[in-house]
Amino acid sequence: MTRKTAVFILGLLMLGTLPSTIAIAYEAWGWGQIRQDLIDGDGAEYIIPIPGLSSNTFIGATEMEAVQAAANWVATHMVYVSDPDPPGDVWTSSDELYNAILANGFGTGDCEDFSILLCALLRFHTQGGIPANRVWVQGGVIVAPVEEVRPPVFGHAYVVYKAQKKGIFYIEPQWGGMPYRGAFPSILHWYERPPPNTGESAMLRFNDAWVKGGGFWLAGRR
Repeated sequence: MTRKTAVFILGLLMLGTLPSTIAIAYEAWGWGQIRQDLIDGDGAEYIIPIPGLSSNTFIGATEMEAVQAAANWVATHMVYVSDPDPPGDVWTSSDELYNAILANGFGTGDCEDFSILLCALLRFHTQGGIPANRVWVQGGVIVAPVEEVRPPVFGHAYVVYKAQKKGIFYIEPQWGGMPYRGAFPSILHWYERPPPNTGESAMLRFNDAWVKGGGFWLAGRR
């Protein structure tokens, strides 16, 4: 039995013992837990269908229009709040982010939370559901010279959308439905500079079906 299967079965048993009105939140606090979630080859702990939403919640005359509608919805219903330090990286599942919006009128999170929510909406609730090979969360890991003894710092996250007809577009969920092409987007915000003596790369890509990249801290140390 795999770790994910065991966790799923345990979750079902726990659900059976709780009132139906209680929502179980999932947040990973710290890169150590995030790594354990991703190392099995998918990000299904984070990119989760939203209960009660149809696969055509966001629709348009074209798929691109539907994608823009979903991105605009996220931008107008999420408020940027930085993760606490420590641990520095806190990832929240899409269903929990959506539940917070329903409860409070808005959700909070930083770049990866915006991106996780938008990716889930595109995967499961936009124009019938966009396939996993055409939409994913992309982010950079800032590679420090002392990475052998210190975990990486997650840089900036956004959503990549491969259009139905042609072209790859980058979507900054904080900006809304303004997909753009051309120069590769900076992993850090455009107004920031990379820390001294470090490099950055868009080395981590994931959705509910797969994980690609991640460098040494996903592939090298098990």
